[in-house]
Amino acid sequence: MSLTVDRLLVALEPLSYPDRLKHLAHSARSLHPTDELPSLVAELAGRGTYERRLATFAALVGRHIGFLAERLTDRDPVVRAYAMRAARTLPLPDAAIEAAYEDASADTRQRLGEVVLASGRTALAERLVPRLREQWGDHTAAKLLPVCSAEFVAAALPELSYALDSWTRIGLNFPDQVLDHAERDLAARPRAERDTSWHRYAEGVAAAVSARAERVLSMLERHRPDVLPAALVPRLNEFVAVDAERTVRLLIPADGVGQSYPPLPSASVLRRIVRADPPSLPALGRHWIGRAHFAVLLRALPPHRRSDFLDLATAGVESRDADDVLPVLGLLPRERRWAEARRWAAQRRETGGSWHEVLELVAYGPVAEARAELLAGTRRPDASDRARAWPLLIVNAARTRDRGCVREVLTELLRLRNEQDPVRCAALGALKDVRPDLFTADSTPQLDRILQDALEARDISHDTREAVRSLAVALLRENAADGEQALIAWSLGALERIAANVGVGYLGPLDRVLRRGQEHQVLDALRPWLDAAMDKGDYQLLFTLTGSLGRRAHRMPVLQGLLEEALRYGDDSAFATAARYWLEPPSGRDERVARILELEPSAAVLAPVERVLTERRTDLLDVLLGGPPPYGRFLKRGTRQTLPELRCAARWLPRQQAAAGAMAAGAADDRSQPLHRRAAAIRAAAAVPEHGRALALRYAESTDVVLAEAALAALVWADQPQDALPVLLAHVGDDRARVAVHAAARAARFAAPSRLAEQLGAVLTADEGVKVTSRKEAVRLAATRLPLPRAAALLAAAFAVPPRHPDVQATVVAFSAELLSEERTWSLLTAATEGPPQVLHAVVRPAAWSLPETHRPRYARLVGHVSRSADPEAATAGLRVLPLWARYAPDVVDGLSERVTGLGEGAGTRAVWRAAVTAIARLAVSGLPHPVGGAAPGNPLHDALTALLPAIAAGEPDAPEDRDLPARQRALALLRALPDRPGREIHQVLEAVAALLADEPSLAGARADVLRALVDPDADLPELTARLRDLAANATGRPALAAATAYQLRGRFGSGPLPSDPSTVLTAATGLTTTDDPATGLLAVALVSATGNRLGWPTDWRTALRALRRHPSPDVRDAALGVVLRTE
Repeated sequence: MSLTVDRLLVALEPLSYPDRLKHLAHSARSLHPTDELPSLVAELAGRGTYERRLATFAALVGRHIGFLAERLTDRDPVVRAYAMRAARTLPLPDAAIEAAYEDASADTRQRLGEVVLASGRTALAERLVPRLREQWGDHTAAKLLPVCSAEFVAAALPELSYALDSWTRIGLNFPDQVLDHAERDLAARPRAERDTSWHRYAEGVAAAVSARAERVLSMLERHRPDVLPAALVPRLNEFVAVDAERTVRLLIPADGVGQSYPPLPSASVLRRIVRADPPSLPALGRHWIGRAHFAVLLRALPPHRRSDFLDLATAGVESRDADDVLPVLGLLPRERRWAEARRWAAQRRETGGSWHEVLELVAYGPVAEARAELLAGTRRPDASDRARAWPLLIVNAARTRDRGCVREVLTELLRLRNEQDPVRCAALGALKDVRPDLFTADSTPQLDRILQDALEARDISHDTREAVRSLAVALLRENAADGEQALIAWSLGALERIAANVGVGYLGPLDRVLRRGQEHQVLDALRPWLDAAMDKGDYQLLFTLTGSLGRRAHRMPVLQGLLEEALRYGDDSAFATAARYWLEPPSGRDERVARILELEPSAAVLAPVERVLTERRTDLLDVLLGGPPPYGRFLKRGTRQTLPELRCAARWLPRQQAAAGAMAAGAADDRSQPLHRRAAAIRAAAAVPEHGRALALRYAESTDVVLAEAALAALVWADQPQDALPVLLAHVGDDRARVAVHAAARAARFAAPSRLAEQLGAVLTADEGVKVTSRKEAVRLAATRLPLPRAAALLAAAFAVPPRHPDVQATVVAFSAELLSEERTWSLLTAATEGPPQVLHAVVRPAAWSLPETHRPRYARLVGHVSRSADPEAATAGLRVLPLWARYAPDVVDGLSERVTGLGEGAGTRAVWRAAVTAIARLAVSGLPHPVGGAAPGNPLHDALTALLPAIAAGEPDAPEDRDLPARQRALALLRALPDRPGREIHQVLEAVAALLADEPSLAGARADVLRALVDPDADLPELTARLRDLAANATGRPALAAATAYQLRGRFGSGPLPSDPSTVLTAATGLTTTDDPATGLLAVALVSATGNRLGWPTDWRTALRALRRHPSPDVRDAALGVVLRTE
């Protein structure tokens, strides 16, 4: 058999890397699988690294399962990778994979998990999940859930859902189980936490839509988020297929909650909605009025429906902002567009709009009407005004799609010759966006003059040059196939002149804009210019065209032939560029590189050629590995031959690897070279099996800092990176730690946990001689690379070992959150709550959702303990997150109100009580049951206010001289912290607060803010009237407060979504005028002025305003007279 192996190795020697693998695969398949193949594999495996890798490949091809099963944890990464590939594709026994987990490195465990997932080993995954949870934690175990059974997933999700890194695959495989779990959680959460839960499950729910679209739609309706999760927006098509009307209602905010950033469905979704034509479609348009969304929706409608839809969506609403109208005008049918442009232009003139606002509207009208005014704009004395007018003139002509109008505009553009560049740039920027099919051969004289004037201008800018280049490319693309030759000639001439002006031209991404097969027509059209240029030795147009065609150039034999011609006859620069493009097509690349070397051996040093040699044509590689240098056009005699790219050295023959190692060692040893080059040689050599590691070890203890640090960093990129750990950890206490510790993180990834625990333990338990940064990194590695029991033990030791540095302890606490299944971790965390501020901050840093559900109550009490800390910074940090933990341990809010009502002065008191105020307000509206949420007696909000109100009522006589009304300031801060958005839980809280404040006159202004927040513009008439009367009663007899309340109410109704039924608002406002009370009258003025203005002052709203101008109260009359219906 030795003779067979030797013959095989001799046969492989002269072959390239791909051919070596093919020959080896053919040989392995030709051997008898039960005796000859095992003998060959065993003989090869008993030799060096190169032969072991060949043996493993032969075993993979020959399906030698026994050999591969024993190599799943092999130290050689190439051998291990072949074995893992076999585990994916061959029937390796589950027992072999399960056994491979024993004391496996982090890298091996990750790859084994990928194997289990890729090969769909359900039984093995279900056996591994409990084992991995116990040893490595929930995050590692949860990765295997996608290949478990449905029953197993349903049982495991409640405990492991928090640890899922990606929900997509599990949502695809188990839609019912994912939706069951998500719906249970959503139902258990108060509304304030609903959006957070939706965000957590969004990917899984989105993946389940393809199988359960109707159920997901129903879930969204039952547990409606304030904002549709982004992951669900791309799935709206499936929802539309189920029910378009329900989908549209989903896009319209419920409960009057306006969305600051509403989701924008794709154009295909909107077209599908439009085809279904649900009853709520006009309501969706009404909701999107004033946003860019409305124009997108209007574009999805067929042109003949757009006018009617615009009328429905804007019924009763008159926008005052022309910016809302401009995006819509361009989408309307021509006659309607002209009519709207005339109407809006006239309105802007009447209301004193600026000339450019009017001109923008005029530009949407017919050319005959707009031309004179637009031309006048281009002749204004101010250059910035002309820069605004020229694009409008051009766009106005382009909208007609009339070539004659475009020709006339081109004639006008000849006046740009003596213009300033900002004006010229704006005009040409608009011209390049004109549809290229609107230009004709008759336009070429004007185009030529425009180009010449631009290029000859003294102040020409990059943007101007780019505009004429884009125009030339657009015309070339449009006409290259079967267009007008005059325009092709102008385009090519323009590109040539631009290139002469600034350098190489660019044709743009032709591969993205040409139709299939049109690239051949472009080449045929350009062939005369190409041939003429190549005859003069100019290949620039050829290279520009090749680059612009991208991958399409790979399938164009004629173009590839022209590139080969450039190789033969071009100069050095043309040869290098042609070689790069000629080697881009994957097919034939190996043969082409040999052809290039035949034409010019020194081309081996060109980057594209060298890349092919090092990656594939290893049989031609010797020319770069220390033999006689290939002197020639690209490597001049006397020039030092550089080190070739070594990234793929694992594919080379042993003798080539030895030669590369020798070259790298020579480069590193060459003291005549700068240090950074010598260091680069050490780093590059790491990819060379065996030799790279030897070189790095030789320099690891160098006295030269640059070389030593390069060597330490390179060790973990060489083979066997785990063996570098002792070398790296020996530097944890010296100046090389900055590199060694960072490199150790990678080495630890490949180390067996049993060995790694000993090495990290020595660092973590050392009393001295270890830098703080090194200890912190060792803590991280122990927590993430060791089994949970061993990690918890090491972290507990690191927390207690002298000198007990706060930063080290804080790092220990931060990583202990992943080790809560170990009891000693809880002892550590309990001790940490009495630690220094850095440690206390680390205690409160984990998010509640990131911890296992079963441990959250216990951890919540730790957070509560920190929030009561005597250290102001730590207490503030704890109070900021306390509302997120209160649902798991309600007792953590005990004493919270005292952080606000305790008026004692001390360092940091302000930050603490302000954080407590925010926490109390968030808890009050959280929807959590009493005594955490709400404002009932015994709740933190109620307790805080009832404790502060007596002092406020008494005027705070006991306040120190150097403080001013502390109780009042804290009460007002607490009231300001309450949200004013709609919602049942929030309204209940606000009603209770308003009742508490009713007996304190000095807080009437604050109570007005609370009552105003209770006014819902979408409420029915009885509720709206009652809320408004309560608001007015609060200001009765207090004119200043009544005016301020009316002003703030006007702001509330004057912004945000329009009321769903404006007539209800008008009726309520009219009802307020039945008394002579100024407070009710002022509120009526606020309602009428805010809402009537947004509606465009319909007749009944004008009537109501005029009635208010005759109100018995002078203050009300003055307020109504201050509202102007139309500016003179």
